Amino acid sequence: MKTYHHGNLKQELISCACRLCEEHGYETLSMRSIAKESGVSQTAPYRHFDTKESLYASVAMEGFKKLSLATNLDTSKKVTKKNLVEKGINYINFGLEYANTYDLMFGTAVGDFSNYPDLLDCANDTYENMRLSFSKLSNDSEEIVAYKCITFWSMLHGLVGILRKVAVVDQLDSGQDLGPIPAASLIGDNLDLHLDKVITGIIQS
Repeated sequence: MKTYHHGNLKQELISCACRLCEEHGYETLSMRSIAKESGVSQTAPYRHFDTKESLYASVAMEGFKKLSLATNLDTSKKVTKKNLVEKGINYINFGLEYANTYDLMFGTAVGDFSNYPDLLDCANDTYENMRLSFSKLSNDSEEIVAYKCITFWSMLHGLVGILRKVAVVDQLDSGQDLGPIPAASLIGDNLDLHLDKVITGIIQS
Protein backbone atom coordinates (compact mmCIF):
# COMPACT_ATOMS: atom_id res chain seq x y z
CA MET A 1 0.00 0.00 0.00
CA LYS A 2 1.37 3.39 -0.97
CA THR A 3 1.61 6.03 1.73
CA TYR A 4 2.25 8.90 -0.69
CA HIS A 5 0.87 10.05 -3.97
CA HIS A 6 2.00 12.30 -6.79
CA GLY A 7 -0.23 14.69 -8.67
CA ASN A 8 -3.78 15.67 -7.81
CA LEU A 9 -4.95 13.02 -5.37
CA LYS A 10 -8.50 14.33 -5.12
CA GLN A 11 -9.00 14.15 -8.87
CA GLU A 12 -7.52 10.68 -9.00
CA LEU A 13 -9.85 9.57 -6.23
CA ILE A 14 -12.79 11.00 -8.18
CA SER A 15 -11.63 9.24 -11.34
CA CYS A 16 -11.40 5.95 -9.46
CA ALA A 17 -14.84 6.54 -7.94
CA CYS A 18 -16.31 7.22 -11.40
CA ARG A 19 -14.80 4.03 -12.74
CA LEU A 20 -16.00 1.94 -9.80
CA CYS A 21 -19.44 3.51 -9.98
CA GLU A 22 -19.82 2.56 -13.62
CA GLU A 23 -18.46 -0.94 -13.09
CA HIS A 24 -20.37 -1.87 -9.96
CA GLY A 25 -22.96 0.82 -9.20
CA TYR A 26 -22.74 3.81 -6.91
CA GLU A 27 -24.12 1.83 -3.95
CA THR A 28 -20.80 -0.03 -3.73
CA LEU A 29 -18.73 3.13 -3.50
CA SER A 30 -16.95 3.75 -0.22
CA MET A 31 -13.91 5.59 1.05
CA ARG A 32 -12.27 2.21 1.53
CA SER A 33 -12.95 1.06 -2.05
CA ILE A 34 -11.59 4.20 -3.72
CA ALA A 35 -8.55 4.18 -1.43
CA LYS A 36 -7.80 0.61 -2.41
CA GLU A 37 -8.33 1.36 -6.11
CA SER A 38 -6.06 4.41 -5.91
CA GLY A 39 -3.38 2.67 -3.89
CA VAL A 40 -3.44 5.10 -0.97
CA SER A 41 -4.09 4.74 2.74
CA GLN A 42 -7.66 4.19 3.88
CA THR A 43 -7.67 7.56 5.62
CA ALA A 44 -6.52 9.57 2.58
CA PRO A 45 -9.99 10.01 0.98
CA TYR A 46 -11.34 11.57 4.17
CA ARG A 47 -9.07 14.55 3.62
CA HIS A 48 -11.04 15.36 0.47
CA PHE A 49 -14.56 14.05 1.15
CA ASP A 50 -16.40 14.75 4.40
CA THR A 51 -19.14 12.22 3.76
CA LYS A 52 -20.12 9.51 1.29
CA GLU A 53 -22.67 11.95 -0.13
CA SER A 54 -19.91 14.42 -0.95
CA LEU A 55 -18.13 11.61 -2.82
CA TYR A 56 -21.36 10.84 -4.67
CA ALA A 57 -21.72 14.53 -5.52
CA SER A 58 -18.26 14.60 -7.10
CA VAL A 59 -19.05 11.55 -9.24
CA ALA A 60 -22.41 13.01 -10.26
CA MET A 61 -20.71 16.27 -11.24
CA GLU A 62 -18.31 14.40 -13.51
CA GLY A 63 -21.33 12.73 -15.04
CA PHE A 64 -23.02 16.05 -15.78
CA LYS A 65 -19.82 17.33 -17.32
CA LYS A 66 -19.75 14.34 -19.68
CA LEU A 67 -23.43 14.78 -20.45
CA SER A 68 -22.91 18.44 -21.30
CA LEU A 69 -20.02 17.60 -23.62
CA ALA A 70 -22.17 15.02 -25.36
CA THR A 71 -25.33 17.11 -25.70
CA ASN A 72 -24.77 20.84 -25.41
CA LEU A 73 -25.47 22.86 -28.56
CA ASP A 74 -23.86 26.16 -29.51
CA THR A 75 -26.88 28.38 -28.84
CA SER A 76 -25.05 31.46 -30.10
CA LYS A 77 -25.68 30.06 -33.58
CA LYS A 78 -28.83 28.93 -35.36
CA VAL A 79 -30.40 25.86 -33.77
CA THR A 80 -32.43 23.53 -35.99
CA LYS A 81 -34.82 20.70 -35.21
CA LYS A 82 -32.18 18.33 -36.56
CA ASN A 83 -29.73 19.69 -33.98
CA LEU A 84 -32.23 18.99 -31.23
CA VAL A 85 -32.83 15.46 -32.53
CA GLU A 86 -29.08 14.80 -32.41
CA LYS A 87 -28.95 16.28 -28.92
CA GLY A 88 -31.71 13.90 -27.82
CA ILE A 89 -30.01 10.87 -29.35
CA ASN A 90 -26.74 11.77 -27.64
CA TYR A 91 -28.57 12.21 -24.35
CA ILE A 92 -30.18 8.76 -24.61
CA ASN A 93 -26.90 7.15 -25.65
CA PHE A 94 -25.21 8.70 -22.63
CA GLY A 95 -27.89 7.32 -20.32
CA LEU A 96 -27.49 3.86 -21.82
CA GLU A 97 -23.69 3.84 -21.90
CA TYR A 98 -23.19 5.29 -18.42
CA ALA A 99 -26.22 3.71 -16.78
CA ASN A 100 -24.88 3.51 -13.23
CA THR A 101 -23.56 7.07 -13.28
CA TYR A 102 -26.85 8.24 -14.77
CA ASP A 103 -28.74 6.61 -11.89
CA LEU A 104 -26.59 8.52 -9.43
CA MET A 105 -27.01 11.82 -11.28
CA PHE A 106 -30.80 11.63 -11.35
CA GLY A 107 -31.48 9.59 -8.24
CA THR A 108 -31.76 10.67 -4.62
CA ALA A 109 -28.38 9.55 -3.28
CA VAL A 110 -27.31 13.20 -3.41
CA GLY A 111 -30.15 15.01 -1.71
CA ASP A 112 -29.92 18.77 -2.13
CA PHE A 113 -27.68 19.84 -5.00
CA SER A 114 -27.48 23.35 -3.54
CA ASN A 115 -25.20 21.89 -0.85
CA TYR A 116 -22.72 21.27 -3.66
CA PRO A 117 -22.57 24.48 -5.75
CA ASP A 118 -20.27 23.07 -8.44
CA LEU A 119 -22.58 20.11 -8.97
CA LEU A 120 -25.60 22.41 -9.09
CA ASP A 121 -23.91 24.58 -11.73
CA CYS A 122 -23.12 21.54 -13.90
CA ALA A 123 -26.66 20.17 -13.60
CA ASN A 124 -28.21 23.55 -14.37
CA ASP A 125 -25.94 23.96 -17.40
CA THR A 126 -27.50 20.84 -18.95
CA TYR A 127 -31.00 22.22 -18.44
CA GLU A 128 -30.13 25.76 -19.51
CA ASN A 129 -28.65 24.60 -22.81
CA MET A 130 -31.76 22.57 -23.56
CA ARG A 131 -34.01 25.50 -22.65
CA LEU A 132 -32.05 27.90 -24.87
CA SER A 133 -32.16 25.35 -27.69
CA PHE A 134 -35.95 25.27 -27.53
CA SER A 135 -36.13 29.06 -27.36
CA LYS A 136 -34.37 29.19 -30.73
CA LEU A 137 -37.13 27.12 -32.32
CA SER A 138 -40.20 28.97 -31.06
CA ASN A 139 -41.48 32.45 -30.25
CA ASP A 140 -43.13 31.35 -27.02
CA SER A 141 -42.84 33.03 -23.66
CA GLU A 142 -40.07 31.96 -21.30
CA GLU A 143 -42.61 30.05 -19.22
CA ILE A 144 -43.86 28.05 -22.22
CA VAL A 145 -40.31 27.40 -23.44
CA ALA A 146 -39.40 26.05 -20.00
CA TYR A 147 -42.50 23.83 -20.07
CA LYS A 148 -41.57 22.47 -23.51
CA CYS A 149 -37.98 21.89 -22.39
CA ILE A 150 -39.07 19.87 -19.35
CA THR A 151 -41.56 17.93 -21.48
CA PHE A 152 -38.78 16.93 -23.88
CA TRP A 153 -36.35 16.13 -21.08
CA SER A 154 -38.95 13.98 -19.33
CA MET A 155 -39.50 12.03 -22.53
CA LEU A 156 -35.76 11.48 -22.97
CA HIS A 157 -35.42 10.43 -19.34
CA GLY A 158 -38.28 7.98 -19.70
CA LEU A 159 -36.83 6.52 -22.89
CA VAL A 160 -33.49 5.89 -21.18
CA GLY A 161 -35.22 3.75 -18.57
CA ILE A 162 -37.46 1.96 -21.08
CA LEU A 163 -34.64 1.19 -23.52
CA ARG A 164 -32.52 -0.17 -20.69
CA LYS A 165 -35.39 -2.51 -19.90
CA VAL A 166 -35.67 -3.46 -23.57
CA ALA A 167 -32.00 -4.45 -23.60
CA VAL A 168 -32.47 -6.71 -20.57
CA VAL A 169 -35.64 -8.33 -21.93
CA ASP A 170 -34.04 -8.90 -25.32
CA GLN A 171 -31.21 -10.76 -23.64
CA LEU A 172 -33.67 -12.98 -21.79
CA ASP A 173 -36.32 -13.42 -24.46
CA SER A 174 -35.70 -11.98 -27.91
CA GLY A 175 -39.11 -13.27 -29.03
CA GLN A 176 -41.06 -11.09 -26.58
CA ASP A 177 -44.20 -9.90 -28.39
CA LEU A 178 -46.49 -8.79 -25.57
CA GLY A 179 -46.68 -5.53 -23.65
CA PRO A 180 -44.75 -2.35 -24.44
CA ILE A 181 -41.41 -3.97 -25.27
CA PRO A 182 -41.95 -4.44 -29.03
CA ALA A 183 -43.05 -0.81 -29.49
CA ALA A 184 -40.19 0.45 -27.32
CA SER A 185 -37.73 -1.68 -29.26
CA LEU A 186 -39.03 -0.22 -32.52
CA ILE A 187 -38.50 3.29 -31.16
CA GLY A 188 -34.98 2.36 -30.11
CA ASP A 189 -34.23 1.23 -33.64
CA ASN A 190 -35.60 4.48 -35.11
CA LEU A 191 -34.68 7.11 -32.55
CA ASP A 192 -34.08 9.90 -35.05
CA LEU A 193 -37.52 9.49 -36.62
CA HIS A 194 -39.25 9.20 -33.24
CA LEU A 195 -37.51 12.23 -31.76
CA ASP A 196 -38.23 14.29 -34.87
CA LYS A 197 -41.95 13.60 -34.46
CA VAL A 198 -41.89 14.26 -30.73
CA ILE A 199 -40.02 17.55 -31.09
CA THR A 200 -42.35 18.68 -33.88
CA GLY A 201 -45.34 17.97 -31.64
CA ILE A 202 -43.80 19.79 -28.66
CA ILE A 203 -42.85 22.85 -30.71
CA GLN A 204 -46.29 23.12 -32.31
CA SER A 205 -48.21 22.58 -29.07
